[in-house]
Amino acid sequence: MSKQTRAARDFLRSIKTDGPAPIYFIYGEETFMLDEALQAIKDVACPEGLNDFNFDSFQGKEIKGDTLRSCAEMLPMMAARRLVLAMDIQEVPPAELEPLRDYFKDPSPTTCLVLHARTSQKKKIDGRLGFFKDLKKAAETCEFKPMYENEVGPFIQRQAQRRGLRLPGDVVGYLIEAVGTDLTALSTALDKLDLFLGASEEPDAPRLVALDVAENVIARTRSRSVFDLTDALGNRDYQSSLEVLQQMLLDGESAIGISHMIARHFRILVKLQDPTVRNADNKTKASVARVSPFFVNDYVRQARAFPPSETAAILRRMLDVDVALKSSSLKDHVILEALVADICTGSLRAAADHRSA
Repeated sequence: MSKQTRAARDFLRSIKTDGPAPIYFIYGEETFMLDEALQAIKDVACPEGLNDFNFDSFQGKEIKGDTLRSCAEMLPMMAARRLVLAMDIQEVPPAELEPLRDYFKDPSPTTCLVLHARTSQKKKIDGRLGFFKDLKKAAETCEFKPMYENEVGPFIQRQAQRRGLRLPGDVVGYLIEAVGTDLTALSTALDKLDLFLGASEEPDAPRLVALDVAENVIARTRSRSVFDLTDALGNRDYQSSLEVLQQMLLDGESAIGISHMIARHFRILVKLQDPTVRNADNKTKASVARVSPFFVNDYVRQARAFPPSETAAILRRMLDVDVALKSSSLKDHVILEALVADICTGSLRAAADHRSA
C-alpha cells in the first residue's frame, strides 16, 4: 500500500475514532473515497441524523464566504452541534472564501465545518494561496489521490466480499482492464454483478463470479486510448501507435498529458530493468513499479525488449518533448509523431549506442 493510500485510510479511521473536528478539508481526484469520508463525517457529527435546524449545505459557485461563516457561528438547536458543508469549493474563486480566514483562528466548538473539493488536472487547489495555507493549518485535512494499479485489486476483493461475491484472479484482472482504476466505476461494476447473480441459495456462501459472466455483464468502459498507445509503443508497433495518437489528438486529448503518460510508461520499464528487481517475483515487481500484478508480465516483456541504454535515452528525449510542447512553434502532432517514430524505429537506441562507443 502506498504512503498516500495508507494516509487516506488512516484519516477515515480517525474520523470514526476521534470524533468530529471543528473543521475538515477533504479534497482530491478519488471521488469514491471522498464520498466515503464525507459520509463518515456526517455520521459522527450528526449521529441523530440531519435536520433543517442544524444542517446547511452549499454547492460550488453558490458558495459565499460570509454566508458560510455566519452559518458556522450559529448555535445548534436541540442537538450537540451543527454541520455545515461547502461542496466543490474548487469552483469558487479563492477571494470569495476570504471571510473564513478569521473563523479558522477561533472556530465554533459546536459546529463541524466541512470544505470539500473534487480536483482534477483542470480543477486544482492552489496550496500556495494564503487561504488554503490557513485552512490546512486549522482543519483536519486529507487529499484523496487515485490508487495505483497494484492497489486496486485488493480494493476490488474487499468490496466483493462485502457483497458476498468471490472473484478469481482472472475476473479481478478483467475488471481493471475493462473499467479502469476509478473506484466509483469499479464499485458500480460490482453492484451490477451482485444484481445479476441474485440471492445465493446458501446465504453464508459467497457467490462465485466466473470470467464469462463478468465479460457478459460488464462492458469495456475504460478509456483505452492512452493504454493502447503505450502498449503499441512498448511493442514498437509504429502504425498502431500513430493511429492511436492521431485519434487521441482528434478527440481533444492534451498533448502534454499524452507525453506524461508515455514518460510514465518508460519509467515503469526502467524500474523493472533494475538488476535488484529483475529476478524478483511478480508481486514484488508489481509493487516496485506500482502496476497491477495482473499486467506485470506485459511490462516485464517490454522491459526486456528495450535495452536500459535506450529507455534512458527515451526519458531524456521526453524532457525535450515536454519543453517543445510548452514553448516550440511546431504543432503538437508534429512533435509527438516524431517521438513515436524515434521510439518505434529504435533510432534513440542507435544514438545511445553511438555515444557510448
